[in-house]
Amino acid sequence: MVRCKDFKNKKIKGIFTNQKGFALLTTLIFVFVLATLVITLLTMTNNDTKLSNLQRESTRAFYIAETGIDEALLLLNTPVNQGGKGLDWRPGTDLNDPPEPSYIKNLSPNEYYEVIITGDSDNITILSKGVVTGSGTYDKGMRQIEVKCKKGIAKAPDLFFDYAVLTNGNMTINGGVSFHGNIHSNGNLTNNGNINLEYGTATATGTTNFGTGGVPYQEFPRIDWEYYENQAKTQLIDDEGNIHNHYYSGDVTIDSSGSIYGIHYIDGNVEIKPPCSELHIIDGAIFATGTITVGGSSNVYIEKSKDYDNPLALVAKGDIVIWGNVHGEGIVYTENNFTLNGNINIQKGAVYADDGVFHGGGGSMNIYYDTDLINTPVPGTGIPVWKKVSWQEVFDF
Repeated sequence: MVRCKDFKNKKIKGIFTNQKGFALLTTLIFVFVLATLVITLLTMTNNDTKLSNLQRESTRAFYIAETGIDEALLLLNTPVNQGGKGLDWRPGTDLNDPPEPSYIKNLSPNEYYEVIITGDSDNITILSKGVVTGSGTYDKGMRQIEVKCKKGIAKAPDLFFDYAVLTNGNMTINGGVSFHGNIHSNGNLTNNGNINLEYGTATATGTTNFGTGGVPYQEFPRIDWEYYENQAKTQLIDDEGNIHNHYYSGDVTIDSSGSIYGIHYIDGNVEIKPPCSELHIIDGAIFATGTITVGGSSNVYIEKSKDYDNPLALVAKGDIVIWGNVHGEGIVYTENNFTLNGNINIQKGAVYADDGVFHGGGGSMNIYYDTDLINTPVPGTGIPVWKKVSWQEVFDF
């Protein structure tokens, strides 16, 4: 007789010793593990592809943004008459503005850069955004670069002081003047007085009632102010004990007679007035970031020795107004208006101004062109350009 307890033990033992279905279970586990590995591998591969696309398109967008910076600087630093946009190009005010042809450029159907320039006449910021677009979620990229620039001067080996008188804008003659050499106005030349022109011609880019109009624009040399500021800050003492070069922070008034030597750089306005009856500028020049005014009955004598070869004499960013008298040799230069109400007698030099108004009146204007200036570059002068002072990538899209 089989006991119930023995029967149960044999049944349980049979369950654990039965091999039916074990191979199937093992196969299912193997397939599950293999499927998990395949899915993981595919996921990793897909992620790597996405990351690769993101990196590739992001890098491409970065170089497109760099292209925008380079082309913006090229357009800025190329004169308008040579296909550029000049230093005053301002294509927009906000990168979020609707794209405008002047500062957005498509490089391909799905690649473009967008540029904006902000700033003032001396400092600007160029923002360039490079964009790559695509039909997929991950085949796109966007990078943005910011470059800060300041206005500088680049040497131009073919740029000279070629004229006895050159105005970058209009030239107006209201009295008797005498020029020994060529004169030119990049604007209009108006003769309301009497021009005595010897050994030269009168031309204008605009209209004129004296000479020839419609002549091409003549490049106007620009001053590298930083160059002369640094010179002025380097003082020298000659064998006779005279101190050469000086830098002044703020306006300067000269009301006593005397002599100055070398480069005198004034970060402000200069006024030469009585009782200064004689101011001698010896082997040097006055540079003013503001205006230069020569008062009535004051005399300025510009003297240059054979060993001193820089022709600049009176140089201003602002207006130059002469009520008194200027004599000697050198270049009188202003980036603004030159107004003659007194007398100027330059025996060896030139006058360069943005605009010039010459009132003969009771005074006179005699300019004898310095032929040594022909094909001779003047140190510290050249063409204006925007120069990079900083570069960074920005992420505030």
